[in-house]
Amino acid sequence: MPAEDLGAIVGRVRLVPDRYRIFDKNASTALRIYRLDASLLTELLDLGFPHDVSGGELFFDDLDLANVSLALRLPSPRYLAMRRWPEIFRTVGDGSPISYQVEVSAECGWAEPRHACEFQRAAELNALGADAGPSHQKFMLQREVGGTGRAQNAPDGLDVLFAEVSEFRFHILPLALYGDLSFVAETSLANCELASLHLARRATEEGWEARRSFGLLVSSPYSLPHFWPEVRLGGAWTAFDPHMINSLVRWDLLTPSEVPTAQAMSSAVLRLADEWVDLVQDAGRAAPVSLLTRRRPGTAPALSSAGPVGEATP
Repeated sequence: MPAEDLGAIVGRVRLVPDRYRIFDKNASTALRIYRLDASLLTELLDLGFPHDVSGGELFFDDLDLANVSLALRLPSPRYLAMRRWPEIFRTVGDGSPISYQVEVSAECGWAEPRHACEFQRAAELNALGADAGPSHQKFMLQREVGGTGRAQNAPDGLDVLFAEVSEFRFHILPLALYGDLSFVAETSLANCELASLHLARRATEEGWEARRSFGLLVSSPYSLPHFWPEVRLGGAWTAFDPHMINSLVRWDLLTPSEVPTAQAMSSAVLRLADEWVDLVQDAGRAAPVSLLTRRRPGTAPALSSAGPVGEATP
């Protein structure tokens, strides 16, 4: 599908209140990181794009720049990384199992030159089968994906509920709006955390046992921290991700009929908790982590079909 009209993009950006903006990125950063050149910035400014002027130089909000770049599918580092995300959604229903090996590697979380790093990985990682070696700075996780030959889908009722978010637009939000359900109701803008919170609430209202989950979405070459909704079906918590699937279609990274929005995604994620968890801390502060992920042929036997969603524990 073609990229959006600039006016529509600016209109969406302006739905975020000005009080959440920090104007600290200049035109050079807009070009270098987000591939927004001077001509494009001029067009955006003519349409009312938020900005500030200091010392005769234009400054912009980092999230505004990121959202415009993403909407236009410009080759920013974020968009280039996202081009690999659809792979895991396709792999879930593949006939051949794939093993994803996630190497979690932490760096010091403190800038002080004399700081002695004191790494401590999150206790929740133990339930994911993190290797039991002595190092809390570097360890491995593994996930087997695919091998069913057919992706499981949500039962009737849930697919109708998931269709409610089809008009939601993915938007990189300021931290203050992450849990603001009134904001998504008023604007239809949501990041993964807010969309998952909305879907878990709506599913609960409709009588389902539902929750929002945080963990890792498995992807090669790098997995990523992620939020998604889960519904308890047949005694098992089952993961779904309609907001992400819809967004990947809008970004031309999936075709509209390639992956159903009601496709169960339990094997593609590694759940940690209901809320954000720092994978590794350094002396009590979140440590930056790399999630290098290798994709290799799996070891589980391929199956001809999958049973009804919820029969197996995810």
